[in-house]
Amino acid sequence: MLPGLVISIVAVAILFLLVDLEAVKEAIQWADYRYLPPALLFFFATLAARSLGWRTILQEKISFPKAFLTENEGYMLNNVLPFRLGELGRAFLLSQTTSLSFWEVLSTIMVERIFDVGIMAGILLFTVPLILGAEWALEAALVAGGLVIAGFVALYLMARNKSGTMKLFNRFTKPWPRLTEFSKDRLESFLDGLAVLQSLPRFSRVLFWLLLTWAMNVSWYLMLLWAFVPNAEILWAMFSVAVVSLGVSAPSTPAYIGVFEAVQVSALALFGIETSIALAYAVISHSLYFIITVVIGAVGLARDGLTLGEVFQQLRKQRA
Repeated sequence: MLPGLVISIVAVAILFLLVDLEAVKEAIQWADYRYLPPALLFFFATLAARSLGWRTILQEKISFPKAFLTENEGYMLNNVLPFRLGELGRAFLLSQTTSLSFWEVLSTIMVERIFDVGIMAGILLFTVPLILGAEWALEAALVAGGLVIAGFVALYLMARNKSGTMKLFNRFTKPWPRLTEFSKDRLESFLDGLAVLQSLPRFSRVLFWLLLTWAMNVSWYLMLLWAFVPNAEILWAMFSVAVVSLGVSAPSTPAYIGVFEAVQVSALALFGIETSIALAYAVISHSLYFIITVVIGAVGLARDGLTLGEVFQQLRKQRA
């Protein structure tokens, strides 16, 4: 936990040094909160579209309400527990409450994340050259997009040739029979979860839902940004969404405290937005995300009949 804690403390300290907190307070007070209801509507649309995308990857083996609640349970776990246990948490919770195996669900989450990385790379590919006007930015985005495509190809080949993948795995692990025995069933379940990559219609549906997810995400960021910066442009929201999504992958405390705000302020500074206004916007958007996902996640956890402590102990074992 220490590296993440240090990074969050440093981020918060820098913000305190650079920003006038009284100006932040005034920006929060004077924001035009008429934009809040449509922003929240787009935020819930983001959660719904992502849940539909994940359910499609799971081949509709669970209901939409189950996917929606489990998705938010994962967000809640990331918000309140250390070690970024949200993704493992989703896989664990579904394996406890459905007939799906942990490794099968984990592979679907991996596919979802690869889609996300690809879309994020696409947004950066579009926005960064427009903002910075730098050749290296375009090249970096192209490299990121190429790596995502390579990842999809590798996973497709693994899923398409399951028997060949298993034979290759057995050959490499032959000197370690205990490892082979331990991992064989898990790898088979993992490959089963990659089935979405074998079907073009299903692949297209997943892409549609996740593209819609990011579109709704940009929309809710833009709506809320208009409450603080009336002349904000969609390009600003697109860039900040992509940069924040990338930035919060850095180690931090649960809920990305400090890191989220610092990245958001830095991104908006490129458009000439005052640091106090940018921080006010970051605090409100982060608070809304935290409150909504924790509440929905807590409802899902209660419906599953599990406590946060029980989940944390099991996830620590699973992570190990």
